[in-house]
Amino acid sequence: MCPLRPGMARLSTIRSNTARKSFLCCPTCKNRLEKSKSGYICHACNTVFPIINGIPSLVVHRGAIDSFDASIFEFLFKMEQKHFWHVGRKEIILDLLGRNIPDLARSRMLEIGCGNGSVLTFLNKNGIEVEGGDIFMEGLAFCRQKADSVPLYQLDVLALPFQQEFDIVGLFDVLEHIDDDSRALTEINRALKTSGDLILTVPAHKFLWSRHDEASYHKRRYNRTELITKLERCGFVVKKATYYMFFLFPVLSMMRLLSKIFSNKKHEKGDIQTSLELKTIPVINNAFLASLRLEKYLVRYLNLPFGASLLILAEKKDGK
Repeated sequence: MCPLRPGMARLSTIRSNTARKSFLCCPTCKNRLEKSKSGYICHACNTVFPIINGIPSLVVHRGAIDSFDASIFEFLFKMEQKHFWHVGRKEIILDLLGRNIPDLARSRMLEIGCGNGSVLTFLNKNGIEVEGGDIFMEGLAFCRQKADSVPLYQLDVLALPFQQEFDIVGLFDVLEHIDDDSRALTEINRALKTSGDLILTVPAHKFLWSRHDEASYHKRRYNRTELITKLERCGFVVKKATYYMFFLFPVLSMMRLLSKIFSNKKHEKGDIQTSLELKTIPVINNAFLASLRLEKYLVRYLNLPFGASLLILAEKKDGK
């Protein structure tokens, strides 16, 4: 793991004693919300957003919550603490942030789609002031158990309750779940301060589509050019765009090919807990993690030409 910038631990201590006030706005009309005993009130559209177990619930369209099985957060959290892909991804994200964001310890970050809090707690323990948002209250409740002092929000990425609030927004394997991904990126742009940064990861290459994508409720996989173009149209300047899972790309490609050849036609979508790709065999898992840690050093100096996942760092354009 790459350590954060010199002096970051000291700055993190200072930061914890000087919490910043957050201003929430109405997801619909973007008017500033006022806190009351009943929740957060928008006086422009007369909407009241409740506070549930200490977490502001800022979702307008409740039907959007019914698109994911929220009962597997505990299973995923335990798996993500040891699975090579999740461990390696967290370390790559931390390394990229630490080397590309000036004064990272004083930056305010929001992770959208924080789910069970695996990435959020990892970043928080490494000195980054990160807040969490997710559409699933069950996931946020589980996240609260792991990060009891981190601000959390129930929110919909298509209607965010923020305007120019954050220095950094993290979106880690979330964008592929969203039908209108361009609208999501536009909302994130609105939530960022001028010249703020978006860091995101997504699954790459359409030909790798498999039952695992279906079980994960993915809408698509991306290629580098496609995603860069979409980000630019939504008001971002891409600073870094690299594939990762480079060394393991042939292995995963073969696995996906064999899966298609020998697929069970009666397989039902949603059985993520039985996915072979989430199993961990210690010797193999450690070898694969070592390959990802090697990639972490390589992406410091170059953009890898292919891989099973994409990592993007983009900056909000001035005046957007």
